[in-house]
Formats: sequence, C-alpha cells, structure tokens
Amino acid sequence: MQTDHDVVVIGAGFAGIYSVHKLRDGLGLRVQAFDAGEGPGGTWHWNRYPGARCDFDSVFYSYSFSDELQREWRWSERFAAQPEILAYLEWCADKLDVRKEFRFRTRVTSIVWDDANELWTVGTDDGRTCTTRFVVAGGGNVTVPKKNEFPGEETFRGEIHRTSSWPHEPVDLTGKRVGVIGTGSTGLQVIPEVARACAHLTVFQRTANFAAPLGNRPLTEEESRHQAENHAEVRAGSRDNFLGAPYGIGRPSALLDSPEERKKLYDEFYYPGGGFRLVVGTYQDLLVNKEANDTIADYLRDRIRERVNDPATAELLCPTDHPYGTKRAPFETDYYETFNLDHVDLVDVRTAPIEAITETGLRTAAAEYDLDVIILATGFDALTGTLLRMGIVGRDGLTLEQAWEDGPKTYLGLQLDGFPNLFTITGPQSAVALYNNAMAIEDHVELAHDAIKHVLDHDARVIEPTADAVQAWGRLAEGILNMTLIPQSPNSWYMGRNIPGKPRGTYIFAGGAPLYRAICQEMIDKGFAGFALDGSAPPVPPMVRLDPPVAVVIGALAMQGVKPLEQCTVEETRELLETMTLLQAPPRDTHVQEVTYPSPSGQRLSARIYRPDVDGTLPVVTFFHPGGWIAGSLDVVDERCRALAHELQAVVVSASYRLAPEHPFPAATDDNLAALRWVAETIGEHGGDPDRIVVMGESAGAHLAAVAAQRARDEDGPQLAAQVLIYPPIDPDTDTPSRAEFAAGPFLSVAAADAMWGAYLGDPANRTAPHANPGKADLAGLAPALVLTAELDPTRDEAEAYGAALQAAGVDAEVRRIDGMIHGTFLMSGLVPRSLEFTAAITDFLEARLATPAEV
Repeated sequence: MQTDHDVVVIGAGFAGIYSVHKLRDGLGLRVQAFDAGEGPGGTWHWNRYPGARCDFDSVFYSYSFSDELQREWRWSERFAAQPEILAYLEWCADKLDVRKEFRFRTRVTSIVWDDANELWTVGTDDGRTCTTRFVVAGGGNVTVPKKNEFPGEETFRGEIHRTSSWPHEPVDLTGKRVGVIGTGSTGLQVIPEVARACAHLTVFQRTANFAAPLGNRPLTEEESRHQAENHAEVRAGSRDNFLGAPYGIGRPSALLDSPEERKKLYDEFYYPGGGFRLVVGTYQDLLVNKEANDTIADYLRDRIRERVNDPATAELLCPTDHPYGTKRAPFETDYYETFNLDHVDLVDVRTAPIEAITETGLRTAAAEYDLDVIILATGFDALTGTLLRMGIVGRDGLTLEQAWEDGPKTYLGLQLDGFPNLFTITGPQSAVALYNNAMAIEDHVELAHDAIKHVLDHDARVIEPTADAVQAWGRLAEGILNMTLIPQSPNSWYMGRNIPGKPRGTYIFAGGAPLYRAICQEMIDKGFAGFALDGSAPPVPPMVRLDPPVAVVIGALAMQGVKPLEQCTVEETRELLETMTLLQAPPRDTHVQEVTYPSPSGQRLSARIYRPDVDGTLPVVTFFHPGGWIAGSLDVVDERCRALAHELQAVVVSASYRLAPEHPFPAATDDNLAALRWVAETIGEHGGDPDRIVVMGESAGAHLAAVAAQRARDEDGPQLAAQVLIYPPIDPDTDTPSRAEFAAGPFLSVAAADAMWGAYLGDPANRTAPHANPGKADLAGLAPALVLTAELDPTRDEAEAYGAALQAAGVDAEVRRIDGMIHGTFLMSGLVPRSLEFTAAITDFLEARLATPAEV
C-alpha cells in the first residue's frame, strides 16, 4: 500500500535535523518531520533558562559527520551557552536545507501500527493524520519535565517558571524574592544566575549533588579558528573514549596511589575545570569500586567546605546518600560561592519536606516562605517520558505503556519487538546517558539509516528485533549496570528512580561508547543479527550474549586501543598475553619454588612448583600455559596455578616450553612429555604423589596437554590419573559451526587462531601429524578427561567433538560448556566472577578421580 511518506521523523534537535538529512539525502526517501517548537533546536529550543549550557566542550558537542559544518562554524566559548547552541542548530538546519521537511508547532499525539498494510498512521495535535513505512523518534531523552508534585500551584499569586519551558521573552527578577526548587544539573546552572538578578533567593534542596567547576571561558579567535580548521585532529579518538570525547584514560585504580598522589591528580582536573574529564581522566575504577569512589567523594566534599563559608550550609551541600557519578555528574560556575551571599538562603527539604505552594509562596513542614517567583528545576521524566506520551501502539493493539509496564525493553536502545519499523534515536538502554549526546545521536541516526537501507536492499517490508535479542540485550545492559555503583543511588534517573511510580529498571547502557559501538558494528557485520526482516532473523550476535563482565573487559580492551589478535605480530601477541595478569584476582599466598627441568633440546626450561600449606602427600597437576604456541609464560598463569593448588589441595607444577615460530612443532610437545616424566620422577621430593598426576592446560596449552596424554599412553608413561583440557584447539583444518559463528571473536578470531596454527606447525605436512592433531589419534585407553569449553569461542565445537570422540572410544570423559564465556576467560578471575566456574568444574571432576583408595 502506498503511504503518504516513507519516513516520519519526530523532533528537530540534533537527532531530527540529522535524521531528515541522512534519510532524505542519503537514501532519497520522502521524509516528513514534526516538532512542537517554533523552529529547530529540540531541547535547546525549550531550555532557555539563565545559565543553560552544555557540559561537553562545544567543539565535541556538535556534529562530526560533515567537514563543511565543522570547518565553517566558530564557537565562542569553551562550553557553549543555550543561545549559541540554538543558533548552531538553526544554522545547521539551514545549511542542510531541512526546514522545508518540518511542520513546526505540531506535536505528534498518536503512532499506530497497521499490521495488515504494514504501515504506521501518525496523528498530530492539529487533528491531521498521515501514513508512513518508517518512524524515527528523535524527540530527545530530557524533554518531558517531571510533573509538579506540590499541590497549590494554581493558588500562587506570583510567577511560576519551569526551567524546561522557560519563557522566550526575558524574565525580570529585579527586586524580587525567588525560590528555586531543585539542585540537580539544571538547578546548579540556574541558581548562580538567578542570585545575580534577584533581591533574595531561597534554594530548596532535597538532595545535595556532587559538582565540580565547569571551567568555562571565552575562546580566543585563534582557538576557535584552530578548532574549526583542525577539527579532525582536535576530535580524534572521541568515539574510542568511554564518554565519546577525547578526554584521555585515567589511571587504573585510585587505591593504587597514595592519598597525596590522589589529591594532586584530583587537583589537576578540579581547579582548571573541564567537564567530564574529572570523571574519566582520573581513575578507571571510580564507578565500579566503592572504596575508590569514596576517595573522590571525600575530595569533593572537602572542596565544598573550602568554598562555602558557613560550616552548616557547607554540610548541607555535601552529598552523603549516593556515590559520585551514580547520578549524572553536574558541573558548575560559582555555584558554591553563591551560598556565601547575604541574600541567598539554603533550605533543607529532606528533613522538612515541601507541603504545598501557597498564595504567597511555599510551605514546608517547618516554615512558610514568602516568594514572588518560583522556579521549578525538578528534572525530567528521562529516557522514556517522551516516547510514552506519543500514543504509540504496536502489533495486536499493544501500547508502549503496556510493553514497558515493568520498565523499558529494547534492542540496542534502537528498536522494540512488536513495534516494527519504529526507531528510537538514543532510546532507553542505549549508551546515550554516559556518551556525548551529539556523537551518540549521530551513531544512532546512522544505525537507523543503515537498518532502513537493509530493508530496502532486501525488498523487505518490516524490520524489528526478535524477542531473544531484546531479552539478551536487557540481560547484558542490566548486568553491566549492576557492576557499577549506580544502583546504590536512591533516586538516579539512570534507573527511573526520580519519578514516583515509574518502574525501576535498566534505562541506560553503562558499558561506554567503545563497547556499544563494537557491539553495533558486529551486529551489522553479521547481517543485522538479532533483527528480523519480514520474520526471518539471524541469531543474536555473540557480543550481546556475553556475560556482562566479559563484555566490560572487551570494551576496556577497545578503549585502550588494543589491536585485534589477528593484527598483532608475534612480539605484540606476547606482550598482550602478559597483560592478562592485570585481569586476575590478587594471588593467593602459596609456597612457590622456582625449578628447571631438562628439555630434549639439551636446555633446562623453567618451571614452578606450587604447594598449599597442608600436610601429607598430595595429588599433582602439571599445567601448560596458553598463548597459541607462540606466547605465554609462567607469569601469565601464576595466579591461576596458585588458585588451583588451593582449590584442589594439590601440588601444581607449571612447566614452560619452547615457543614457535623460533621453535616450531614438535618442540613444544617434546618439552611437555619431558616435563611430565620429570614430574613423575621428582615430585615425591616436593610432597606430590607420582601415582596421581593430572595433565592440564588452557587453550594451546590444553592442546599440548591432550597430546601429552596420548604420548604418555604410547611412550611408556607416566601413568596419568586424569587430563583437563580448557577450551583446547584440536584440529588446524576443522570446519565447524562455531568457527563460522565466532569467526571474528570476541577476542580470539579464526584468523588469529589460524595464524597461530601456522606459526606452530611450520611445514604444512605437519597438519595431519598425530602429535599435531590429537583428534586423528587412537583415543582408546586414555586417562579420564574433562573438556571445558566457552560458549562464544571459535574452538568450541572442535573441543566438544574431541570430548565426544573420547567418550565414544570408551574414555571416562565429560564435556562442560560455560555459557557467556569467551576464549581466555579462565585467566580473567579478577574481573569475571563466573570465570571461577571453570575452577569449580575442575574441582568437581577431579575430586573422585584423585581420591586415594582410603579416601574412596
């Protein structure tokens, strides 16, 4: 059925302007756009209150898609004020010639899906309707103000102004008694400006907020010109930073520095100001470690006490009910100094709540306040409020209110199942709350553009996420949010807690811009995985299925600029693997002895013997480290070997071996067999039982352990009690579904694995040698085996097939898959709690197989 339009765009801010341009000029679509304002600007059209300005540097809080726009516009301040941002957006709308596609002064009131005709009917407040294939909702996340919860507003004889809909004409506060309700981001901006203009100001504070200096100043003509002419250089790395601006990466942990070092670093970011640099440029663990967060919270409280003269007022302004950064971090100019002025009072309405607005002012539980003007700076129904008031009805008459009655459920924050062809630009559960909005909006508009193009290119009618994709995304977003300190904030809009009666849930993706962008790129690379075209959908992409802490690790690697393994040289791979120790738990106190064993090469190779502090003769584990046969060391597995010694109550011997390509096949496997024999001959001297030896390895080390078990059977021992193989690569020429599905990883890609195989095997003829491909060998009579695999790993299927082949050969073998894990997670004990499931499975498997006859 022919529609009136191809796309309806809602909103005329950053999202709406770019959406019209991208879809009209990029895809040649017929676009109709609506906005309730008189012109372009979005939230900057409405929020005209004194002091309104951005908290990202102006040059970053602007479009990046157009060289022309970046080159021609000149910012006048480091952090632009509302009039300049509005002028910028109006200028962009004119440069891109998008005004003609808009109907301004028009509010969308209904968006109803017609399943029979596969189109949306959009209704507006002027009584008109139109039909469209696609809807792009870009009305913003902080446009619907929180409803006034104080009765009596209609009785007040003075003026009431809301910061979210400030009058377009000047508001004269001269000689007036003003009350400001709210001390969030908006309140902190408006209060100093109001104090400068009025006769008396009373600030009503329910929740104190941590705030730091914004550091705004005029830009010199040279600075402004440099930013415009060198915009690519100035903005380089923005999308690789957690917040979407090139603010640098902080030190690993606040707890690793002395108090003096911490204060010095905080001072460097606090006094010059600079917006979110204080959040991301100091320490990386401020949002995930309460003890670390306490250091910056205490620092900020000390600065408040320094800046506010009256000690009692200073204490009221010091937050104590939430960690720093668990509500959007506000930034200020002269906010705290405002309370040193004689005509400014601070009223604590937490202990004496506001009861009502009266004819003459405001009444709290403790007193009455006569006012001429009341300013409501009480926040927004963020992230869902704008969408919920549009009257959206999807398939089978399902309203958006019904779909979200328990909180928002989306896929990537971009689409909802049951609402086909509807795109929510920076919608709930997207990365926008912790991502420079201008950049986040560009990313989402481009995602919507690519999704619509995907539909058109495939001659499809509708696109929508699968229920599985929505569920998986919600699980990932919630899991990452719960890793942070944000849930410890009692009233953060990040979780819907600022609105009475609003469902508590996961409203944001807290994993940062690099991780979010990597997930979206994988989704696109896999054919819009998780989205169904006319009901047919590829599987949910691997990164969405990750265990949340694993996803955070992947995001951290991306943010650190770590090269993909397939792009690394041998030396770079070795360096990268050594850094895995940073992901591990603190090492346990274990007796460790440095030793050597004789290699067939004539060298003596290093080994370590770990023994727990227990009496008696203990079982023995000989462990071979990972590293793709080309990397790895005893240091990489030191923490894991200590843990195994404690968990298994065993002597653990970690044995090194010669690495390829300097020492290709069969050097490593010859060393492994020699190590096993040396252990059997000497371990009694270290309290180990030579009759209870387990061979164990991870990744390439697991492959070598499997080969060592076969060679021990075939080449006169030693007799093994068991073998434990942690995600072993088995066959260099295998072709399995997991290799196809996880060809690009996460972390280990097929290209990287193949390169490692090639470096290790050298001569192609070695690819079928039994000691290179353990799956080709006779498996009967091998020691009991535990094969552990990771769900999202290209080697998964070959490892599980090897376990099945062992079972078919009559071997006492078990195969266990750990969901949500990737290749390498066994080493991530410090950041991935569920990595301990590998150790638990090993302990469970070996308990009976290592028992002595007396114990049995």
